[in-house]
Amino acid sequence: MNLNQARVPKYTPIRDAIADKIESGEIVGNAKLPSERILSEQFNTTRVAAREALLALETDGLIYRLDRRGWYVRAPRIIYQPQSTKSFNQYVQEQGYIPSTNLISAELMSATAWDAKHLNIKIDDPVYSIWRRRSIQGRAVVVEHLRINASLFPELLAQDLEQSITILMAERYQSFIQRADIHLYPTALAEMQARALHVNVGALGLYISRQNRDQHGVITDIDQEYWLHDVLDLHFEARK
Repeated sequence: MNLNQARVPKYTPIRDAIADKIESGEIVGNAKLPSERILSEQFNTTRVAAREALLALETDGLIYRLDRRGWYVRAPRIIYQPQSTKSFNQYVQEQGYIPSTNLISAELMSATAWDAKHLNIKIDDPVYSIWRRRSIQGRAVVVEHLRINASLFPELLAQDLEQSITILMAERYQSFIQRADIHLYPTALAEMQARALHVNVGALGLYISRQNRDQHGVITDIDQEYWLHDVLDLHFEARK
């Protein structure tokens, strides 16, 4: 086919115009984009073309959608080094952003078989189960489930659980994370996580599990994190 006769998709000019404004900084991170209707009027095209342009921008990692709230410009990704033992608050603040945490639930439970295996304790031993939602610049980006060996941290639930648990363990209990065994892989967000992060059930996410050990080699907790897929820039260092 003659290249001059090739049809350019109707959404391409919209996609390119918005991408140019984002890349130039004219539209800043986390800014809300116009609706499909307004975009179709601005570009004198159909709402279908406007929707396809937004989906293309989402695929390119330039924007994100919040359920029932609309489309927003994605802020620069957070550089995340899984091998680091820094807390969420530490590495977010070091990169110039504002972290925040909302406690969803916290309770003392009896260890399940899964808990016992991964915390190296016995079934029915006491375990703290803590669910939190964590945000960057006001955008909810990760749901975290902490399972903590309660025998190591008496009265933990009486503390402020919206602060850094890593720092709380270090300052109050003199327990310092020295090693973490990490697993990460893509996942689809289940209803609980999707609802907390304001996205559709089944949305693409990133699962990160950390089994933390203190300075004595004792397993202190299992930290399961369910991230939005477009937030992190994973950095690994390879040495010969």
